[in-house]
Amino acid sequence: MNSKQAHEDLKKSGRKEAIHMQIMRYMYRYGEATFSDIAKYYKVHESTFWRRMSEVERAGLIEKTGKNKLSHTTNKYLTLWKLK
Repeated sequence: MNSKQAHEDLKKSGRKEAIHMQIMRYMYRYGEATFSDIAKYYKVHESTFWRRMSEVERAGLIEKTGKNKLSHTTNKYLTLWKLK
């Protein structure tokens, strides 16, 4: 299965919208986050959220803060997002 097929399957299952809702619930509660923060909160793999953040941004709900935050798992800087 390629990534396009996987995305379509995710969309059809309704899981994509559920992930978007999880992002928004976290953001309303804490105000800003990286995809890693949200994944840690929900106790799932980071890949669950990293691609979904830009989708929620395109929907006009969140935006980049212009700041980065160091990931404790990868030791790399990650984009910090906030509510729009």
